[in-house]
Amino acid sequence: MQFSTTKAEELKQGCCSTQPKSKMPCPLCHEEAKGVLVQTLEHMLTQEQLKSLSCLDGFYYCKTPSCQAVYFRGKEVIKQEGLKVIVGLKDGATPATMCYCFEWTKERIKEELLKSGRTQALGDIKAKMKDPGCSCEVLNPSGGCCLADVGKVIKDIQKMI
Repeated sequence: MQFSTTKAEELKQGCCSTQPKSKMPCPLCHEEAKGVLVQTLEHMLTQEQLKSLSCLDGFYYCKTPSCQAVYFRGKEVIKQEGLKVIVGLKDGATPATMCYCFEWTKERIKEELLKSGRTQALGDIKAKMKDPGCSCEVLNPSGGCCLADVGKVIKDIQKMI
């Protein structure tokens, strides 16, 4: 009996689906990058990009704002064009989404800071992480929690205003 499989299932076959533990330098900017899970890539990549890959194992996420690489494995680089979502940490991203689970953007945070001198972003995210819960490993291009990045953005915006 023969079973049909989806492209995502095919990409996982023969691949280890664990997140790489070590850090690797990005081939474009040479900054250290952390590994991402296969399920993150499955959610983020366009169908065209998925079809171009033989396997989703062993990719890393480059969070350097000025770097065009989003994901890489060795010299293989995936840029913004290969993703279904805009990577908010990258320079020029509009909207600049920081929290993909609860839709906090740099623009929204800045607007709150300009209006009242404070933002509810971190408190709102933390409360919603408890209920209804978050899906950072799937919804965030980094495959991880956004709290550190949101905190940094708040500090950066506060310095500018």
